[in-house]
Amino acid sequence: MKSALIAAALAGVAASSLSAQVGYDPQKSPFRDLDRRMELTVFTGTYRAKRDPARVAPESGPMMGFHYQWRASGPASLTATLSRVESDRRVLDPERDGTCGTSTEPNVDCKLVRVYRWPLYFADAGVAVDLTGARSFYHLVPDLKAGVGLASDFHTQPDVGEFAFGTRFAIKWGGGIRWVPSELFQVRADVTNYLYSIRYPESYYRPSDDDTQILAPTQKRSVWLNNAGLTIGLSYLFSR
Repeated sequence: MKSALIAAALAGVAASSLSAQVGYDPQKSPFRDLDRRMELTVFTGTYRAKRDPARVAPESGPMMGFHYQWRASGPASLTATLSRVESDRRVLDPERDGTCGTSTEPNVDCKLVRVYRWPLYFADAGVAVDLTGARSFYHLVPDLKAGVGLASDFHTQPDVGEFAFGTRFAIKWGGGIRWVPSELFQVRADVTNYLYSIRYPESYYRPSDDDTQILAPTQKRSVWLNNAGLTIGLSYLFSR
């Protein structure tokens, strides 16, 4: 009986020692639960536009906006974003005389009227997934996101060359990382790709009086463009 009691005591000590070595002390764990379910972010950064063959789409520029995110369940969140790009755009006149080069070495200033200030706006909704679940790891939360929305310059009429950007369907995807040092505030950095198409007017393919034209007949009329947004923002966290 005495031997059994000693063995039980030793087993209890061993189990206690083993449990102390497995896992983390909650106060020392690198993981922290994300208590707040919503965030509102003000962000700024740069928009890196891809140049289209005719170089008439809105170009690169500073970007700023607002981002809302609601953690709906576990690591999954619903998002909504509004943003503005301080962009420029080249306006071309197909009827102008000019040296347009060749299809392989075009003259980018061929038939250029002027470069205009041309703000570009985005509105989209989507989903985001936190790669660490509903918690941070050493106060960091990496995530992936995707969404759909609209890109618009709010111009309803085409320019002198009959080209119009207008309002276009846009797809976005990307990733980012959030630093959550407290329950109420966080800093986030994001890399986002914005994909949309433009369509050239027939006038870009029609020769002018000097027998020059903006685009070669082999150039497709519709072009899809991938454009990168690099932003950093400050978030207010709320709603448990």
